[in-house]
Amino acid sequence: MSNTQNHINPPKWPLKSLRFFVKKEYLEEIEGDMEEVFQDNLEQYPIKKSKRKYAWEMVKLIRPGLIKNLHGNYHLNQYGMFKNYFKVGVRNIIKYKAFSFINMFGLAVAMSVCMLIILMLADQKSYDQFHEKKHNVYRIIMQPGNHKRPYATGPIPLREALKTNYPIISEATSLIKGFGGDAVYNGSYAEMRGFFTDPGFFRMFDFKLAQGDESTALNKPNSLIINRKIAFQLFGDEDPLGKTIDFSDRGIDVFTDEGRAPVDWGTYTVTGVLADDNYKTHLNFDVLVSSASLEHLYKEGKIYNASTNWGDYSRCYTYVLVRDNVNKEELNDVLEHLSVASYRDSEKLKHSIFMAQPLTKITPGPVLGNELNSTLPLFAYYILAGLAFVIMIFACLNYVNLSIARAVTRFKEIGIRKVNGAKRKDLIFQFLSESMITALLSLVLGIVLLFFLKSAFLNLWINQYLNFELSANINVYLIFLALAIVVGVIAGIFPAIQLSGYKPVKALKNLGSITIGRLGIRKTLTVSQFVVSLLFIVTSIVGFNQFKHFMEYEYSFNAQNVVNINLQSNDYRLVENALSKVSGISGVTGCAYYPATGRNDNTYIRKTASDDPVEAIDLRVDENFINVMELELIAGKNLPPEGPNASSYVLITERTAKALGYEHPGDIVGELLVERGEKEIRVIGVVEDFTFSLLFLKQIMRPVVLRNEPDKFNFASVKVTSDNQDQIITQLKENWKKVDPIHPFKYELYEHKLASYNQGIFDLVSVIGFFAFLAICIACLGLLGMAIYTTERRTKEIGIRKVLGADGVKLTYLLSREFLILLSISIAIAAPLSYFFNNFWLNFLVVRVEFGFGTVVLGSLLLLLLGLLTIGPQTLRVSGRNPVDSLRDE
Repeated sequence: MSNTQNHINPPKWPLKSLRFFVKKEYLEEIEGDMEEVFQDNLEQYPIKKSKRKYAWEMVKLIRPGLIKNLHGNYHLNQYGMFKNYFKVGVRNIIKYKAFSFINMFGLAVAMSVCMLIILMLADQKSYDQFHEKKHNVYRIIMQPGNHKRPYATGPIPLREALKTNYPIISEATSLIKGFGGDAVYNGSYAEMRGFFTDPGFFRMFDFKLAQGDESTALNKPNSLIINRKIAFQLFGDEDPLGKTIDFSDRGIDVFTDEGRAPVDWGTYTVTGVLADDNYKTHLNFDVLVSSASLEHLYKEGKIYNASTNWGDYSRCYTYVLVRDNVNKEELNDVLEHLSVASYRDSEKLKHSIFMAQPLTKITPGPVLGNELNSTLPLFAYYILAGLAFVIMIFACLNYVNLSIARAVTRFKEIGIRKVNGAKRKDLIFQFLSESMITALLSLVLGIVLLFFLKSAFLNLWINQYLNFELSANINVYLIFLALAIVVGVIAGIFPAIQLSGYKPVKALKNLGSITIGRLGIRKTLTVSQFVVSLLFIVTSIVGFNQFKHFMEYEYSFNAQNVVNINLQSNDYRLVENALSKVSGISGVTGCAYYPATGRNDNTYIRKTASDDPVEAIDLRVDENFINVMELELIAGKNLPPEGPNASSYVLITERTAKALGYEHPGDIVGELLVERGEKEIRVIGVVEDFTFSLLFLKQIMRPVVLRNEPDKFNFASVKVTSDNQDQIITQLKENWKKVDPIHPFKYELYEHKLASYNQGIFDLVSVIGFFAFLAICIACLGLLGMAIYTTERRTKEIGIRKVLGADGVKLTYLLSREFLILLSISIAIAAPLSYFFNNFWLNFLVVRVEFGFGTVVLGSLLLLLLGLLTIGPQTLRVSGRNPVDSLRDE
């Protein structure tokens, strides 16, 4: 052991804790003994473990015989004291029903939101927890030197390099994309997709087989493991083990249904069936194929051979199992060494680096390229937690505000308690017990509200991709209980400290000394709440207007009544011929993919080989595309029908012509262009610009090149009449079966497709609007509590004023004036903040709604109206009372 380690001091906090509890006469001996124990532990264990054992030994020393004041001077009956705290706390909650309800409801609402986020996190953290070796398993992600964000994938040779050259790694496995298509067995069909992998997969992960042997199932070429769903589709009640299937690859995978023409990959033998254990895992697949099968496919040229290519990092997911006592930092050091060795000679990937990602941190995790599952990224939880924190602070501020306001009525109680010998800590425990009881009752109500919140959240559109279940267990409920305790302490600690500090002589004084600046605590808290509320309200209005703007946006092509049909690797011309026979069809077109759906294939064109290239979107469509989509042909003529040289003629958009230097689009018609430095293409016509990218991206209009290449088509689109649309789709299904009796008819209305991309924004607006609703409700409840308190305290004053001739209107104004001033101050602060904040995030959008002070004024009026509706009935009720009754109340 080094000299440095010999002089390491034990942690201080256990010793401080011990000094607080243990009698003085025992301290010196205990401290000396514990110091020796700590130094002995350092010789056997790492520093962190030695400190943990030291702390645990300290805890074990807190025994009845050593604790001070347990015998001797401290005679108070502990049980009786806490029973008294409980009784008084419950009595005060019952006595002040309005205040108690406001506090409990506000805390319950805030807790329900926090509990929902806890459920979301618990749901996501449950992924991959069933693996026994999960804490030693890491996924190797890659930060390419030429990209801004990391990728979940890496090069295929990475696995072998790690397993062979670095002893800290005991096992490595890889999942290689590229297996997706149709399996056939005795006339039964199943579409399946999955990965090529090696026998190390089952030595690392705990996926179990219902049939087959994990240790040998992936040893031989052309062997595969399927899940129960595929097994039932292909074999029914037959035993699938040892059966062979015919497989045709179509290039589909977990990311896309856009397949290519089927390629026969031969026969494969079923060597295992996955157990149906409903695994919560980030790995989704139908089938696992032995990686030994790749060699044969490489030789036949049926799949690209990237087995030695360190520059191809988009095909393979690599996982490693490190030896015990190896941490993430050590693994990252190894990966950094390998990164430098692998890419030092690559100009493009010179600064690329491999990084370790713990298996248990994949879900939820950072945003990565080629991620396998759809999940809410980690930063989204930070945002949601921040919003929930604001709501919780609102509820706690209400409690603080009302507790301080109600303190005047409890000054005599405080004075009497102190005169009778109560210490300050006794009073603190009394007030904290009330806040704890309130928080626990709020927890019960919050769990009821959580039921409705869960239902609303699970029905959000985005949940079809996130797959939240939000099921709770005992650990989650313990966290809920801990949350209630923490909230009770946070809400009650300030009033407890503040109120317990008053001396008996101050019992006849008011709260004038509790001030912050010229406003005072209560008014400052109220203003703060309404500032944030107005910010939420304005943001919600702007967000909804932005969503509405997206939904009404004109794309410059007509997506209405267009049905998009997945070709599923069928020949486009056969499908076109079948679908065009349906009555009610005004046109059929084919394309590789659709505009404004998030995908784009790029190409580079220039006027001559010496000119600078222009990056353009490369879209394969047929000659009917511009008619079906109702694009205007500005100059030249349409694409020619399919033929030997059809792909050499292109249509371009106005923006493309201008990017190439042509002021008038018609001037480029007939010109030869050079594509990617070698191929010549001729411009046959120019069409109007249309929106191609998603609306929330920075560049929605880009140069586009259209050409007719039917072998690249993935979809057919039909223009149907608006009448009897359901009947037409039924006929389309029938005609589809004539072309493809195996694959189901997959279709989607184009306008619904475009709307779905904006639905996520609507969900976001809904969440912000929901938080705004909660914030304003809690703030108004706090205002209502203050109004009740103020009017009750001024009952005698109101009676006297009425006797002296004051009318109801003046009295209402008198009672409301203070609150109106607070609301005005809130609006004065929040209005400019709302304006600048919303302009800030709108500036990131190209397609943005107009936003000015009119929206801020609308939000301010709404806030003012809600405030008036909150305090108005209370002030009217008091100002309208009989003055005799008002004076009698005193």
